[in-house]
Amino acid sequence: MSTSRTLIVLMGGPSLEHEVSIKSGTMVLKNMQHSAHTVVPVVIDRQGYWQFPEETPVSIYSAVRRLQDLDPDCIFIALHGSFGEDGHIQGFLDTLGIPYTGSGCAASALAFDKIRSKAVVQAQGVRVAGHVALDRRTWAVDQDTVVATVRKDIGFPCVIKANRQGSSFGIEIPRDEASFRQGMNDVLAIDDMVLVEEFLEGRELTCGVLDAEPNGLMRPLPLTEIRPISSPYFDYEAKYTPGASEEITPAPVDAATTEAIQDIALHVHEIVGCSGWSRSDFILTEKGPVWLEVNTVPGLTQTSLYPQAAEAAGISYGAMVELFINAALRNAEMAKRKE
Repeated sequence: MSTSRTLIVLMGGPSLEHEVSIKSGTMVLKNMQHSAHTVVPVVIDRQGYWQFPEETPVSIYSAVRRLQDLDPDCIFIALHGSFGEDGHIQGFLDTLGIPYTGSGCAASALAFDKIRSKAVVQAQGVRVAGHVALDRRTWAVDQDTVVATVRKDIGFPCVIKANRQGSSFGIEIPRDEASFRQGMNDVLAIDDMVLVEEFLEGRELTCGVLDAEPNGLMRPLPLTEIRPISSPYFDYEAKYTPGASEEITPAPVDAATTEAIQDIALHVHEIVGCSGWSRSDFILTEKGPVWLEVNTVPGLTQTSLYPQAAEAAGISYGAMVELFINAALRNAEMAKRKE
């Protein structure tokens, strides 16, 4: 591989996480500005138009031609949410034959679907929260039956999650039946399916997995414990407002529990088929850790958890970015050899 490459940092996107993605991409660019690479920032706006530097935004069809002109060695995906994290951009780049960072199309699509990824992970023996899946049609037809089912099988309080959203968009924690009805209406306004989970008392922990080192081995990063200060849970404000949460890395957790959580994060990374990197979220209850979900493009902002864990493991932000890019190039080269 040459030491000087043409790289694109792709950010923005049409999802609710547009602003977070811009912050992630900006941080990636900031840490690549002194590298030997030619780095091209590309922003996808909320309407799906692609903004290349000093050019008029263009449709995805014209973007294909611009990508061909630039002929990038690799695209760093800093897109969060729908289109960026759900397999769409990965499949698009696969079709164009352009290497990119992170997980592939299938793993991204599975991980982004909370209901299906939970079913797959649970089937492999990982402990998950009790839950029911509901769609907009079922809720519209018979709300009373849904409420009765949730009261019986899940109980209140519970957690309502939009099935295909991230950054804590589309999350409600209703304490009673009335707030549950309102919460369902609010979340179904942004997604056509929801996951209703039991509310678990415990500590919020997260564990990153690094799957990008030259030796080909995966390794878990140090755990981070999240203690929201200004919010009742780790919501959007708590995640992205400096000082809104206390984030402790390494988490003050005993060695045996730390190892157990790290093993689950590694196991989930493999089960889902992730590549490059991922981050699994947990609740540590009195009975042990409960897996919540896996993120294939975790935040890369100045307050994000994955870079904090990498730094605690002795990996600077710039070195982390280089690892992701080099891994993407190695994977692309291996794929070519198999053709």
